[in-house]
Amino acid sequence: MRQLTSKEIESLQANGCSADDWKNISVADGFNPDSVSKTSFSGKCQLGVFSGVTEINGVPFPKGINNARLHNCVIGNDAVINGISRYISNYEIADGAILIDNCEIFCNNSSAFGTDTKIAVLNENGGRSIPLSPALTAQLAYLAVMFRDYKVFTEKICTYLDEKSRKYISRPDGAPRGYIGKNAVVVGCKKIVDVWIGDNATVKDCSSLENGIIKSSAADPSSITTDVLAQNFILCNGAKVMDGAIIRNTFVGQNTEVGLGFSATDTFFSANCQAFHGESCSLFAGPFTMSHHKSTLLIAAMFSFMNAGSATNQSNHYYRLGPNHEGVLQRGSKTASGSYVLWPAVTGVFTLVKGKHGGNLDTRKLPFSYLIEQNSETWIYPGSSMKSCGTMRDINKWKKRDKRKTIDENSDIINYDVMSPFIVAEVAEGFEFLTEKQHHQRRAGVNYHKYGRAKMHSVAVDEGVDLYAMFLSTFAVRLLKSCDTANLKSLYEKASNYEIDKWADIAGAYCSRKKLFGFIDKVANSNDYSNVITSFLSDLRNGYEEEKLMWGLKFILDQRFNGNIEAAISADAIADITNEGETAENTLAKMIATDKEREFSQFMQVGYGLDGNDPVGDFNNVQNKDNVADIPVF
Repeated sequence: MRQLTSKEIESLQANGCSADDWKNISVADGFNPDSVSKTSFSGKCQLGVFSGVTEINGVPFPKGINNARLHNCVIGNDAVINGISRYISNYEIADGAILIDNCEIFCNNSSAFGTDTKIAVLNENGGRSIPLSPALTAQLAYLAVMFRDYKVFTEKICTYLDEKSRKYISRPDGAPRGYIGKNAVVVGCKKIVDVWIGDNATVKDCSSLENGIIKSSAADPSSITTDVLAQNFILCNGAKVMDGAIIRNTFVGQNTEVGLGFSATDTFFSANCQAFHGESCSLFAGPFTMSHHKSTLLIAAMFSFMNAGSATNQSNHYYRLGPNHEGVLQRGSKTASGSYVLWPAVTGVFTLVKGKHGGNLDTRKLPFSYLIEQNSETWIYPGSSMKSCGTMRDINKWKKRDKRKTIDENSDIINYDVMSPFIVAEVAEGFEFLTEKQHHQRRAGVNYHKYGRAKMHSVAVDEGVDLYAMFLSTFAVRLLKSCDTANLKSLYEKASNYEIDKWADIAGAYCSRKKLFGFIDKVANSNDYSNVITSFLSDLRNGYEEEKLMWGLKFILDQRFNGNIEAAISADAIADITNEGETAENTLAKMIATDKEREFSQFMQVGYGLDGNDPVGDFNNVQNKDNVADIPVF
C-alpha cells in the first residue's frame, strides 16, 4: 500500500470525493482514481484496484466506489460499493464483494460478532445455556447442554468453544473491524451492525442484522434475505434465513432453512432443519427437525429427525417457579396436528404423538410407539410405528435429503443407522418389559396395564412383543450377513471381551455410554482437553461401524447363546438366525406394504372424479400409484 499522489487526490476531488485527511487514505499499486466517485472518507482507509464491470440480475455495475461514505475501511480489489445512503464504518470488504443500495453498515469497537452471547437452549430459565460459537456442532452443543452434573466438563467444553471463536474477533493489526468476504453480495439492507459475513454469502433486503456471523464459502454459500430481523446469531455454510424470519440468540446449522415469518429465540438448529411460519423458544433442534406450520410452538424441547404437525405445542411452565421444565422426543418422533405434551416428558425413538398428554411421560423403554389420547387419557401402542409405511419412508428419505455440500471435521455428525446399538438396546428393553406385562396379564386376566400415568391395552402389549421380537431378529440376521462367515469364530472371540453397555444418541451421533463417560472424565481431568475433544469427535465420526459390530455380536452371543461361541458358530445356529431373521423381515415388509395400500383404498378416493369423471382414474393419476416404489424395511 502507498499514499495517494497529489494528482490522484485532485482527480478524486474532481470526481466529487472528499476526506478529512488524505494522508490517511492509502491505495494499492495500479489504483485508478476514476474508479471512485461521490465518496467521502474519514479515518484510515485502504483501497484496492478496481477495473471492469460486474452484473447483478443482468444490470451492469462498474467495479469501484460510488456514492458512499467510508470510515476506517479496507476495500479489496474489484469490489463494488454503490449507493450507501449513510455510511460503512470499521469494515474490511474483501476482493470482489458487492455492496449496493445499503443504508448503514458498521462495527463497534468491542464487537464479538455474537460470540459474547449465551443461548438458553432446552431450559428457558437458562440452566443449560451455552456460548454462541461458530465452532458449535450438534455434538458439541449436546455435550455442552446435557451434562450439568459434570460441572468441570461443561466449563471446559464451553471454554473450548470460546477459544474457537477468537479468530472471528481478533484482527492481526488489533483494530476492531467487521468483515465482508470475497464475492459476497450485500444489497438493499437497512442496518448491518457487528456482523461477520463470509465469502460468497448473499445478504439481501434485510431489515436489521446485529451481532452475528454468517459462515459461507464458494463451495457452500449461505444467504440471509428479505425482511429478516436477526440479533445475536450464527449461520453455518449453506444455511438460509429468509422471508421475514425473526431470529435472536440463535444458531442455524448447515443447510438449515428458517423463513416465512418463523420466530426463533434461544434456539440451536443442527444441520438440515426446516423452520417455517411457527415459533421456537429454547429449542434444541437436532438434525432434520421440521416445522412448517404457523400455529406450531416448539419450546424447551430436544428433537431430531422430527416432523411437527400443525398446532403442535408444549408447556414448560407450571406458574410456580418459572419456565424451568423441559422435554425430549427422541430421534424419529413426530407429532400429529393439534398435539400437546406437558413437560417434563421423554419418549422413545420413532414415537408418534397424537392428542394431548399431560402425564409427564417417560416411554424410552417403549420405542416405535403410538401415544394416543383417548377420553383425556394417554394410551400407548408399543411398536406400532414399525409397521407404518410412513416411518419407513422417513427412515429412507433423510440421507437423500442431506444437501450439505461440504462435510468435514467441523460439520455435524449424522448417523442414519436405525439398527444401532442405541435403538436395539431400547427395543430389547421394551421386549423384556412387555414380556413381563404379558406374563402378568395371563396370570391375572387383565385387559389393560398402567404405565406411569398412561395405559396399554393387553392386545397392544401382545402386538408390541411380536413387533419388538421381529426387530431384534432382523437386526441379528443383518449383522450376521455383514460378517465374513469364515472369520465368524474369531469375530465372536474378539466380541466376547467387549462390555455390553447402553449407548447414547448425541444429537445424531451414536456412542457407547462407557466411551462417553470416559471422555467426560478425560476432559475434566486434562489440561490438553482440546485434543481430547478433537480425538473423541473424530472417533464418533469414524469408529462407529467397528464398535457396532463388536456390540452386536456380543449382544447376540449373550442373548441367544449364553456366551457359548461354539454354539453360536454352529451351522444350526446360523441357519436359525437366518431363517428367523428373514421371516421377521418379510413379515414386517408385508405389514408395511399393507399400510401403504391403505393410501390407495376406496376411502381415500373420496372427492376424486368430482364432476362425473372416472374417480379411480383421476385418483390413480394424481397419486401416481403405478410409480410409488416399494418401501424398504429399516
